Amino acid sequence: MNRRPNVISPEDEAFFRHAMRDATPLAKRPVAVTAAGEHRRSFVPSTRREIAFVEPAAEAAPIRGHVEARLRRGRLEPEARIDLHGHNYDSAYRLLVAFLARSISEGKRLVLVITGKGGVLRNSLPLWLNGAELGSRVIGMREAHAKHGGGGAFYVALQKRRPAGTR
Repeated sequence: MNRRPNVISPEDEAFFRHAMRDATPLAKRPVAVTAAGEHRRSFVPSTRREIAFVEPAAEAAPIRGHVEARLRRGRLEPEARIDLHGHNYDSAYRLLVAFLARSISEGKRLVLVITGKGGVLRNSLPLWLNGAELGSRVIGMREAHAKHGGGGAFYVALQKRRPAGTR
């Protein structure tokens, strides 16, 4: 079995360095010695209070009603589609944001997002769609009909485009 070596692109390396620029290493935990003489790290709770748990965003709302029934039966065709196969997490997210913005500006209401049947992209899509950047533009999502990719693709229902100057 031939595997590609894990090579990090200069762009990914720069992105990582930028994201980690303010990070400070955690304090080393003390090492305990057991009766058998082996070393193991013992759990020492942190006394630092500035670290707070961030509640993850909820998933995108499901598509409901008459539209959902037509999608379930494969009777609606998406107006546009994007395939995120072969993209890393950050690249896929940037492509998705641009694709949805373009689709909304073109007045499209139903698009197909192909993620593949497993992995990070499929699991991340519902969270992305409900996030700060996309949450206000997305009405809901639903797994695609088998003829559009089944478990490896999702229908995404989009908000209507607002005329310029209205809110």
